[in-house]
Amino acid sequence: MLIKNYYTVTGRHTEGDTSVFEISLNADCEVYKGHFPNEPISPGVCNIQMIKECAELVVCKPLIMNNLQQCRLTTLVTPLEHPNVEVRLQLTETENETFKLHATLGKGEDIYLEMKAELSVETNS
Repeated sequence: MLIKNYYTVTGRHTEGDTSVFEISLNADCEVYKGHFPNEPISPGVCNIQMIKECAELVVCKPLIMNNLQQCRLTTLVTPLEHPNVEVRLQLTETENETFKLHATLGKGEDIYLEMKAELSVETNS
């Protein structure tokens, strides 16, 4: 999990069917030492993982990403320029603990990442 190292959830609320997480990015995280030294840029894969972890907080269960149907990165996210962001997500259960996810990462009207995915509850083998 990236929570507490890469980011911290500083707030959470619901707007209709949308869960909104207020996120603080940690510029001192080890990830930024390699991506990139002195010019930290948030890796897209870490932002996708952060969104998945927020979805897990909504359903209160560990999730697996079955299918990433769409992922659009529109702005470079950096912990220096964008230290506080919002994850907005809508989860719709389809069947047998499988969920359709539509999520954005941004701040206010600005969207930095938009994604659609299918997630399912992780089962122990």
